[in-house]
Amino acid sequence: MTIWTKRPCLGIAFAVELWYTVANEGLWWSVKMNGEIKQNIMRKLYQTELDHQVKIPLAIESGSRGWGFAATNADYDCRFLYVHNKNWYLSVFEKKDFIEYAADEVYDIRGYDIVRALRDIVSAKAYIYEWLSSNVVYIRNEYIVGKLRALAAEFFNPIPISHHFLGLARNMLGDIAGTDEAKIKKYFYILRPIINLNFIWQYRKMPHMEFDRNLAEASPAPEICAAIHELKERKLAMREHDKIPQHKLLISFFEAETQKFESRLKEMKHEKNKNCDAVDKTFRSIIEDLWE
Repeated sequence: MTIWTKRPCLGIAFAVELWYTVANEGLWWSVKMNGEIKQNIMRKLYQTELDHQVKIPLAIESGSRGWGFAATNADYDCRFLYVHNKNWYLSVFEKKDFIEYAADEVYDIRGYDIVRALRDIVSAKAYIYEWLSSNVVYIRNEYIVGKLRALAAEFFNPIPISHHFLGLARNMLGDIAGTDEAKIKKYFYILRPIINLNFIWQYRKMPHMEFDRNLAEASPAPEICAAIHELKERKLAMREHDKIPQHKLLISFFEAETQKFESRLKEMKHEKNKNCDAVDKTFRSIIEDLWE
């Protein structure tokens, strides 16, 4: 069976609940969702700036809503970066580098300090690269995010990021391979990293946040592509924990792909970027741009 082909795999158009953009003091806020929920998240972000005396240059939607295959009752995974003033960082003691709020059925909101984000760009942690590419945006200072994206492009390393995605796929596959039925979302928690692995292998760059874009460019075989689109249509009409019978074609595809990339990653080579001066320069300039 042919699994991959160069023939484009076209995505499906999705219904849009609401789309609007607000420009305010150089920040572009844009998000596709229920207006009341967007307003509540924006209010929480604003209160976070006041309570913690920080500034938020980026806040986005991650998770299934950011990836483009959310269930009807999926929660909202807001992720943000924040920056303290210069004096806060002048301390001999380590300080807390994250802010999080108790998650419920609707909201899951948390953020990381800019220092943690910069370190994770250097060490090529997949999450920060994904946040920078999200197109479901609450707050985005284009000037600051542009600097972070430039740094991310400079430090992108396909090896740790590919191992991250392979681990996600392999672990989730172990949960469903021997079962008669499984939650439909688990299939997408395997599909997304597998498509991302193929995207990285082909293009040697970070995949897009949106699953459909990566699927179109990675180009799986027509029968795999058709199965994915059929499953996605079902998922968009189902709830978060609904189950489906085992999909034998996709399970076989998953097993073949994880085995393939276990071998490929042993051969992948990449020279690490050691330009630490660029990271420190970016850090200092972000503080100056936001606070001085």
